[in-house]
Amino acid sequence: MDKVRRYAIYLLVIAGCGGLLFDFGGTIIGPALPYIGPVDENPGSLGLFTTAQVSHLSSAVVMCAAIACLAAGWLTEKLGRKLMMLISAAIAALACLPICLVEGSYPMFFLGRAMQGVAAGFIGVVVPMYLAECLDANSRGKGAGMFQLLDFIGITFCSIVGVVVVHTIGAADNAAVTAAQKSLAWKTIFWSSAAPAILFFLGALGLKESPRWLYRRGRKDEALRALAANNGEAKAREILAEMIASDEAEAAEKAKNAAATDTLLQRKYVLPFCISLAVLICNQAIGFNAIQYFSIPMFMKAGLSQTMANAANLAVWLVPIPITALALWLVDRCGRKTLLKIGTLGMVAALAGVATMFLFIERGMTGQFAGWMTVAGIALFVASFSIGPGVVVWLALSELMPGRIRANGMAIALFVNQMVAYAIADAFLPWQKACGYSVVFYSLAGFAFLYFLTAAFLLPETKGRTLEEIERMWERK
Repeated sequence: MDKVRRYAIYLLVIAGCGGLLFDFGGTIIGPALPYIGPVDENPGSLGLFTTAQVSHLSSAVVMCAAIACLAAGWLTEKLGRKLMMLISAAIAALACLPICLVEGSYPMFFLGRAMQGVAAGFIGVVVPMYLAECLDANSRGKGAGMFQLLDFIGITFCSIVGVVVVHTIGAADNAAVTAAQKSLAWKTIFWSSAAPAILFFLGALGLKESPRWLYRRGRKDEALRALAANNGEAKAREILAEMIASDEAEAAEKAKNAAATDTLLQRKYVLPFCISLAVLICNQAIGFNAIQYFSIPMFMKAGLSQTMANAANLAVWLVPIPITALALWLVDRCGRKTLLKIGTLGMVAALAGVATMFLFIERGMTGQFAGWMTVAGIALFVASFSIGPGVVVWLALSELMPGRIRANGMAIALFVNQMVAYAIADAFLPWQKACGYSVVFYSLAGFAFLYFLTAAFLLPETKGRTLEEIERMWERK
């Protein structure tokens, strides 16, 4: 295998490892909830936090990620993509310290969750941007797919941690498990969150800076070397020539209109920004984050024990790994739009099915059958998300934004995306307590249908186009 090919694979895997870290911090609280949540909803729990506090601690990650997104665009432009990836990994690694070293302190626990959110917000902006700027038109789909594949592997690892802790230390609802063991259990769960952060930090040290970031700072020779590392010398010169041509065309346009500035309010930027924003809002309105955070308590509510709920949770998060691998292969062949339509329709069916199952449970159905049917519905939901939105949303964000507003546009769009995720995650437990899971899931199914309409009628197909070609498409529109 030649040097260029080796580095291309390295870049794809290591930058994709940002996905491993992206959702890990948020999801890791799930296996810990039976140990630290309110006693009335978690039999055998230490009762460290109330229902409201658990909601805030669970959603703190997405709230702080949203805030971090606003700074991420500016910081990524000033410091560069590589340095921001290293900073994100360092913050994520340090986040477990205030959570685990000060037991039962809500402010310190919240601080640690906030740090995990800041790291996620930075990663959500910089890694998809880095992949889009480093990979050619025929590989960007693979980059987004790798990011999402490793995201799901990270979520699965959280589930594995939960299963291992339950079987080695003990379940919270097991009367033979002592308070000291329960304390060790939830701390072990959170200590594990440092592992992917350290892995990503060490891997990112070997990456080269984004060639397009280098080029916009006048460092053309460095940009050419960065392009050559991943594409070979001949292809690198071809890509650089296209970047120069695109830059000259934009300079000529500005010369005709001296008042023109690179802001989101320019007509050629408004449409791609609004479409990206619509896709990202829909991507969180379906409640994916809330479901991944609270799946274990949900399965227990449906009739499974904590041990069985952890096993079911692991089974659910194993499903998207092969599905995402398939999507990674399909996205540059079938296109973004097709996969997104298939995935959103699948989510509508899955969420409606889970809602109907909970309707039966709320009307008196009991037993493990109801619990496992609920698990099956969530598995279908996750599989549908994996084949479409999980891969396509990162492409939509990084491809649709023109280069000169990509960092700030992505930051603002991801801020709105994360605020929607925060609102749903924070309201999820009180919402289901007030209305029942059936109402919650029927509502989420409605949001998924709106997502399908957005994909079908608003999203353009960008398969096989360079970033510069996509930008010229918006200028023509």
